[in-house]
Amino acid sequence: MKQWYALILAVIAEVTGTTMMKILGGRESIEGYFFIFGMIGLSYFLLSKAITLIPMSTAYAVWEGLGLMIITAIGCLMFKETLPLPKLVGFSAILLGIFLLKTGTTGGEKHE
Repeated sequence: MKQWYALILAVIAEVTGTTMMKILGGRESIEGYFFIFGMIGLSYFLLSKAITLIPMSTAYAVWEGLGLMIITAIGCLMFKETLPLPKLVGFSAILLGIFLLKTGTTGGEKHE
């Protein structure tokens, strides 16, 4: 179970780092870049902890898919980016895929 917590924290770290790229990317602040790299690095570290018991394909799909969904929501809400119907359909397919991967993984996981 703690691997799933690590995976969720990895998603949060990745989303934070990616959002900060948009916010700080235009500035020449070295501290901002250290923060961005730190969050992305933390995300990969936590992902590496998650795949110790979660199948790698499932963990990576969840990490990337949830990150994409959250970043899309942040883009729409904070930065007024548009979400046309084809994108919305695509993201729905990603969510369905994550759900199917998660439900089909229970037999292949290692247990502590």
